[in-house]
Amino acid sequence: MNLRQYLLILALGTAVALGAWAIVLMAIDPATAGGLSLLIFYVTLGSGLVGLFTIVGTVLRARKFKDSGIGIAVTRSLRQGTLLSILLIASLILLSTGRFSTPLLFLMVGISALIEFFFLFFQERHAGIETETEPTA
Repeated sequence: MNLRQYLLILALGTAVALGAWAIVLMAIDPATAGGLSLLIFYVTLGSGLVGLFTIVGTVLRARKFKDSGIGIAVTRSLRQGTLLSILLIASLILLSTGRFSTPLLFLMVGISALIEFFFLFFQERHAGIETETEPTA
């Protein structure tokens, strides 16, 4: 599957998720909604945001790094899109329950940054090990 096909399938899935979120948004009254309704609201919004952030990140990386592997760009975009979506959804949940605060936001951003650093560190380390152990001809 090439990049264009991947982005097209991802865009279709994102459009479905955002369409489902729009339907949920119009059909649910937040004042009377139960827990399942709110769960569906957050899941559809989160799915749409992951897709949207992944598409934007992949397109930007593909344009900026034309010579490097596109698989790395897709992997990083998906991971960062997921982290950003989780951060936004968690913030919305905290806002709706009245527990949102600036120090808590900084804590969540810091945890997200540590997770990203962890992945980048071990990805570079793993890539370094592979190149060192390859047999030379």
